[in-house]
Amino acid sequence: MSGPPNRPTADAARVTAPACRLPAIVDAMPARTTSTIFCRRSGKLVGVSYPDCHRDATVLAAALQARGVRPGNRVAIHGASSYEWLLADLACLITGAISVALYPSAPPGRVLGTVRDSRCRLVFTDQAASAAAFTDAGLDVLLLAEASAAAGVPAVGDLLAKSTKVTGSTTADLTAVRRGAEPFTIVSTSGTLSEPKLFAVHSEPLLFTMDRFAEIYGFDGRDRLLLYLPLSHLPQRMMLYWGLDAGLDFILSEPAHFAADGAVLNPTLHVAVPRSLSHLAWRVGETLRRDPTGTLTREAACRAAFGDAIKMVFVGSAPSEPAVLDALEVGGVPVCEVYGTTELGMIGLNTPEATRHGTVGRPIPWGDVRLDPQTSEILVYTPAPFLYGRLVDGEIEVVAHDRQAWHGTGDVGEFDEDGFLSVLGRLRDFLALPSGEKVFVRPIEEAAVRATGAEVAVVTQYEPGRLGALLFFDPTRSDFGTDEMARKHCRTKLDEMNAVLHPWERVRSFAVVEALPSIEEGTVTETTKLRRHKIDEIHGRSATWHRVHSG
Repeated sequence: MSGPPNRPTADAARVTAPACRLPAIVDAMPARTTSTIFCRRSGKLVGVSYPDCHRDATVLAAALQARGVRPGNRVAIHGASSYEWLLADLACLITGAISVALYPSAPPGRVLGTVRDSRCRLVFTDQAASAAAFTDAGLDVLLLAEASAAAGVPAVGDLLAKSTKVTGSTTADLTAVRRGAEPFTIVSTSGTLSEPKLFAVHSEPLLFTMDRFAEIYGFDGRDRLLLYLPLSHLPQRMMLYWGLDAGLDFILSEPAHFAADGAVLNPTLHVAVPRSLSHLAWRVGETLRRDPTGTLTREAACRAAFGDAIKMVFVGSAPSEPAVLDALEVGGVPVCEVYGTTELGMIGLNTPEATRHGTVGRPIPWGDVRLDPQTSEILVYTPAPFLYGRLVDGEIEVVAHDRQAWHGTGDVGEFDEDGFLSVLGRLRDFLALPSGEKVFVRPIEEAAVRATGAEVAVVTQYEPGRLGALLFFDPTRSDFGTDEMARKHCRTKLDEMNAVLHPWERVRSFAVVEALPSIEEGTVTETTKLRRHKIDEIHGRSATWHRVHSG
């Protein structure tokens, strides 16, 4: 693997960086009269044409200009996926501002810190409490809502209902500010290994990747895409802006309504995470179980859950259960598990021609993947990494990518005999014992979950050389009775588990946690990945540990 990349000045990077294509994509929206964005307005599903969406975005852009937003300024967008979120991002593109995408579930302190660190001039939010905190911090605030719910804070809907003039010109005269090498957005890393870090993204790697996706998976402007994960998640906007260019229909939904919206509006393409996919698979099972005649087919139950037109579901962010993928495939729902990182972009793809459940597919055809011979870390060669530059003390420090370099992912993997890649876990999922041996904890954790019935298990070294398991149980469970019964149950089951494990892998002690890891306490990322260092810090250090008999 190559050493650290050089970091030239922004002026040096502009010599070779391509111009941003997004302004032209935005300006072309009024001509796409047959393309529709479906969303919820006042709680009801409605369709908004591309021309009407563009009109609303230019009105909002004019309002931003009136509030002093200029090209290069940073504007934070903090909220769940919605029509207003899309308008805020489009308005940033039109004014030439750089959007700072914030996860709606991020802890308030982190959100305010990110807004300050990124030197935002204005903040959009859909949370009234956050609006108050931003206002108290001296920031200009707009609500991502149809009408204001916070005193003194206007909503996007309020602005749309007002003036459509921009210093004497209609908003129809506004065109998006052209960008050269400048990034269009700032996003954050997932924070699985450390506190999330901010970095800037140029549009070209995203659109290049989507061009390859369209070739591989065979979709185009005739498709309809269901999006319900936060638009702050970079792959969501990767598909969004390519789709606006292609003229896709969109269904902008959110977790509470995505299943119902998909069943009604019949998407052809669906982007999921393992949790949402498991929920839909559960709905399929419930539909079959409740069929009074017993004649309903699995295919019909899958159509009821995914709509009648589904032709591809993409899933990523975390490993999916192969049994779930198998069950959906039997029901006629093709699912392709894919793999990438926020900084590097796509790395592995299952495709219609080559899919193996339980793996993340084969290396991207426009790059390559290999494993570090010492650590089995997944190393990637890609001509289109997403990372443009890091945010350091409020300034974007441009990263020059060596086109011949191999980049580390921090993930450990293995290839099977047919070249399919499996992600075994993070490098930090391996615990080094005093003997020098390394133990991979994920299989132990999965065994502990199966043995004890815990919702989550996290294996740590609670003292040097001795493995301990933090067992997280849903606090609403009542099947254990007393704390002593729970401890006895877990001790017995872990004893049985240890009997079939290698001595290095045996869990010597355990602690029961009557709560689940959460985004709010900082132990889960906004994309549902466990943050081990935070779990160890918050729960491991304060846990009451109990010995396992076989320990």
